[in-house]
Amino acid sequence: MPITFETEWVAADEIRGPELASTWASLLIRVDDSVITRVLDQRARTVRDRVYVPLYPLAESLVTNWWFLLHEVGNPVKSDDHAFKQRHALVSARDGYAFPRLHMASSGSRVLLAWMPDSFLWARIEYRGRDEIWIDKNEFRASCTDLVDRVVRRLAACGVEGTFLQEEWESIRAADQDESLFCKTAAGLGWDPYALNDAQRAAVLRLADVLDPAILEEAVAVLDGARLEEHATAIATALEPGRYAGLPLEHLRAARPRPTARAEGGSPWSAGYALARDVRQRMGLDDEPLPSTNALGEALREDPAALVQATRPRSLGGADLVNGVVTADADGLPAFALRGGPASSRRFHFCRGLAEVLTSPGSPALLTRAQSDRQQRSRAFAAEFLAPAAALQDRVHRPVLDEEDVEELAAEFGVSPLLISHQLENHQIARIW
Repeated sequence: MPITFETEWVAADEIRGPELASTWASLLIRVDDSVITRVLDQRARTVRDRVYVPLYPLAESLVTNWWFLLHEVGNPVKSDDHAFKQRHALVSARDGYAFPRLHMASSGSRVLLAWMPDSFLWARIEYRGRDEIWIDKNEFRASCTDLVDRVVRRLAACGVEGTFLQEEWESIRAADQDESLFCKTAAGLGWDPYALNDAQRAAVLRLADVLDPAILEEAVAVLDGARLEEHATAIATALEPGRYAGLPLEHLRAARPRPTARAEGGSPWSAGYALARDVRQRMGLDDEPLPSTNALGEALREDPAALVQATRPRSLGGADLVNGVVTADADGLPAFALRGGPASSRRFHFCRGLAEVLTSPGSPALLTRAQSDRQQRSRAFAAEFLAPAAALQDRVHRPVLDEEDVEELAAEFGVSPLLISHQLENHQIARIW
């Protein structure tokens, strides 16, 4: 379901500024059956689906934040960062006009659109809608490209030349493959690729030399720009083949299903859940949990002592948002390095690594706290592999549970209370009081 920008040019003789007057229009923003621009018009005492605004600020905001909207993935640190929120919010385009409160953020192959109520006393209109929808990133890019192209053509038709929008858009459209990779990497770090000093430019260019291309995108989503080289080097060192003892994982790898289209609506977490259920079935596991290292070793048909060795804490440097890595031993077998923490936490991240072994065999991988598709998929896989929803369903007989109930289930399943809470709520088994 793509986002669409439906526009009609409207005369605006009293509007100052040629770029504003020439792009004054009615605007309807729609995602499938949801209309983001639906407002209550207090003057007319009616509800309408269009707002009347200049499209120049909207197009300029999309172009200014182009690389961020498409390639900057959120993480727990950025979620509390005002600058990150501004880069991904349509309110930055308002310039005194009544654009909706819309948040746009990429997760890799998809973009989250989230909007909420807002009111404008001076305009006497009120947005009342609230929702969030994931859409395909390529469709999002195509819709935004179409809108910006329309605005740029309108400016040219009205004799308006040399605006920031036109010059910036020309630069973006002219970017070759190398420049595009540079801009994507810089934006992933939260840096404006067109406003870097020499040291920052050099640091971005060095990342391509330090980090394997297979993990570059996932790495920039969690790297700290203030300690960029230190953290990138720590990640690269952790991923060096032969640093850790590997595991054969023959039983797991024999259970790998054939590649299929993403299941259940296309979300990465539903794909992770479906993969875990499929693999458990192929491995001959029932719906019982895997609450300990011994139980996990038995399920994988691996020596528990080797599993303890594979999941023991390792040093991953100061890259705090990296939970672990998947690499290879000297013989090419899967090997793991997991950040320190409780045994239940390391088992969870180890199972996230198993998802990478299944979906990206032979390729290095990062296990991070980023909100990317890949990380969401591996987290969902690990949750369902360790604590199947069907097993929880068998044990829960009330629609609402309290914290004590959750802690008891966590102890039985050998996982964190947070994982149990997510499983209960995501699978609509029970709500948490």
